Amino acid sequence: MPPDVRPVRPSLPAGWTTGTIENLFAPLEDERTLHQGWSPQCEKEPSPSEDVWGVLKTTAIQAGEFQPEHNKQLPDKLTPRPLIEVKEGDILITCAGPRARCGVACLVRRTRKRLMMSGKMYRFRVDPKRHDARYVEAFLQTEQARQAIDKMKTGGSDSGLNLTHDRFRQLPVPVAPLAEQRRIVSEIEKQFTRLEAGVAALRRVQANLHRYRAAVLKAACEGPWKRLSVSEIGKAVTGSTPSTKDPGNFGGDVPFFKPTDLNAGYYVREAREHLTAQGAKLARQLPERAVLVTCIGATIGKTGLARVACATNQQINALVVDRRVAIPEWAFWCFVSPDGQKQIKENASATTLPILNKSRFENLELPLPPLAEQERIVAEVERRLSVVSELAEVVEANLTRATRLRQSILQQAFDGRLVRQNQGGAA
Repeated sequence: MPPDVRPVRPSLPAGWTTGTIENLFAPLEDERTLHQGWSPQCEKEPSPSEDVWGVLKTTAIQAGEFQPEHNKQLPDKLTPRPLIEVKEGDILITCAGPRARCGVACLVRRTRKRLMMSGKMYRFRVDPKRHDARYVEAFLQTEQARQAIDKMKTGGSDSGLNLTHDRFRQLPVPVAPLAEQRRIVSEIEKQFTRLEAGVAALRRVQANLHRYRAAVLKAACEGPWKRLSVSEIGKAVTGSTPSTKDPGNFGGDVPFFKPTDLNAGYYVREAREHLTAQGAKLARQLPERAVLVTCIGATIGKTGLARVACATNQQINALVVDRRVAIPEWAFWCFVSPDGQKQIKENASATTLPILNKSRFENLELPLPPLAEQERIVAEVERRLSVVSELAEVVEANLTRATRLRQSILQQAFDGRLVRQNQGGAA
């Protein structure tokens, strides 16, 4: 018995072994068993057809799914490397990137011509006379494999980790006889097909709830009312960040909101950081029920309504509503509505990092029905959207349950229980 293969644990069925994944590798065209790609400076656009070489992005590798459309065109001046062209039957795994994206694997079932691996991925193949590639792919999706690979990663921070050749080669794999591998794959695919049908139905419900929510807000904020600018409805305030070098600014009781604290389209209740009275004064303290709108970057327009007195950082514009003119909840839902979000995007400066500065924020316009009408509409919006939120939570809980069930199926598959259970306990 090779030194890297040892008898299986007692919990595994007779005939199974455990070894390292390196033991499963079959020789590639150049007789090596593991290839790493190449990371040239590519065009921004994807390769338009299989007549033009492209280099895969790591997002082409999703857990158990290959997405070849995620690629960048190789410039004409560079010579392609056919040796690292991806082919059907390859098993790909990312070997660099953030923690969640390093170590993601898939089997290439179908692909187009002239796509090369990038330097952030490996590829290997298995001998079909001894191993089923689908079985290996399924094992690489298990929590057992994920945890083992996670321990192998090296790097200074979670945002940039690496999985080296030598470490990955030592990944332990439970190996069933080939006929058993095929039965296991067949059972996994059968159960996953049922599970994915349920997940697809939940996703449709999720999408319908999202559309219904948008429709409620669109209808609520449309009417034959006059429109006033933000500056006419209240006072606009841009936040600031107190010096972190002064410990007297942080650690108090005043919530200090950042864009990451705003859950788009919902009231804000909690902040990760808090300021002292001194720090809040420097950051420009706001009264309760201030409307918070992110004003810079990818999350521009993300909106929240503070339920308590708070302060914000410089990436948030706030509207302190004149309550003789409008109620804060009305202004909040107007900003969240499709029309409000469209206005925000259109008024942001057209730069690489979009910015909605204070003067542009003040020029945004909101429809303004009478106060009594605002209160009636807000009550109805909140009644309807509370039902949406409850249903969305149920859907999300079931999607989480589906993820756990998927892992349970894989766990049973690789400790030998899945096939035995579906054969009525037969060995």
